Amino acid sequence: MGLELPLGKELASQASEAQRRDGMASSIAEQPSVPSPHLNTNSNSLPPSPSHSNEKEREQEQEQTSRPSSSTQNSRTSLDFTKFPNPDTRSGPPPLSFNPWTKKSSIIICTTGLLFFDLILPCLVYYTLTAYTTLSIEINLGISCASLGLGELLELPLRGYRLYKFPQIYAPLNQTSKWGFDFLFWWYLLATIIGIVPYVISTSLDTPILWLFLFTPGFLALFASATAAISLYPFTLPLRVSSSAKGEKCKPFTYYILEDFISVDASQTRQYRSELLLRWDSSPIFRRLIWEVNFWWAVGGVVFTGALAGITWGCDFGVAYGLSFGVLFVWIGVWAAATWGWVRWRLGVEMEWFRCRAREIAIEGDREKGGETV
Repeated sequence: MGLELPLGKELASQASEAQRRDGMASSIAEQPSVPSPHLNTNSNSLPPSPSHSNEKEREQEQEQTSRPSSSTQNSRTSLDFTKFPNPDTRSGPPPLSFNPWTKKSSIIICTTGLLFFDLILPCLVYYTLTAYTTLSIEINLGISCASLGLGELLELPLRGYRLYKFPQIYAPLNQTSKWGFDFLFWWYLLATIIGIVPYVISTSLDTPILWLFLFTPGFLALFASATAAISLYPFTLPLRVSSSAKGEKCKPFTYYILEDFISVDASQTRQYRSELLLRWDSSPIFRRLIWEVNFWWAVGGVVFTGALAGITWGCDFGVAYGLSFGVLFVWIGVWAAATWGWVRWRLGVEMEWFRCRAREIAIEGDREKGGETV
């Protein structure tokens, strides 16, 4: 009992002393720190802690990695290419900002308009006038086909206005002239002439040329197929084609349609042209995909033209009239659905290719570091 009392007093005194020291430490911590004149605050005199030095090295590595090189800075266009890593080390292809699923309402409206003005309305007017009037066939065809290509005719001046009025926003890369229209504009203009002239000739004569009227979509399909077939071989361009300058190798027809339509008609501006060019330059799988789609539609145009020829010369005009319009949209639907599936599969292959390539580069880098360490 006599030993317990001194021990208790000693423990109490130690506790009170510890509380006093804690209070002094907290009061000192609350005061602003003033460097002592006798203390050397030079960081060089104190060895840095391992965790601090590691963090500093990581920050320096990240800063050097994110800092663009001078050659990259000089190669910029409207897109900041420096935000994408080297094609050999990135874990995925350079992204494309356009997503068709964000334009679902526009796609539905445009598709509905095409079906109505280029299929439903011409057939409805023609068969109604044939059944309930005594109009001659040339007058009937002139009235029935008044709505054909209405949307397409309105689209051409609109995209021409955008390219002329806002070349710095919509024009091809490195193109500053107001009259520097893209490839799709001139191709669209020529296709419009090819589509209108046969319709006008076939219905303006006293005796209409019925086969010429029915086969007009075939001329358009053959024109598109011929353009796609020519572009399958990467010849040297004799003049500028959209963002490809004179003297460069020709890209597939599908590439230029994709670039010009999405940049101007889908209002994605020059930014998309730069993104698409970077994707093309960085990804061999993407280049192969564009070539395959281009070949697929070149063959498809020939297939459609053959089917249309069989309808034109193998059916009565009354049947061939509606069938020729219907088979056009059936063919577009089938070819577009197959294209969509193929593109989705190919993009998955492309993503896997980039990931495998990035892993290979990482493994090679680790081996080199291991060899240096040894």
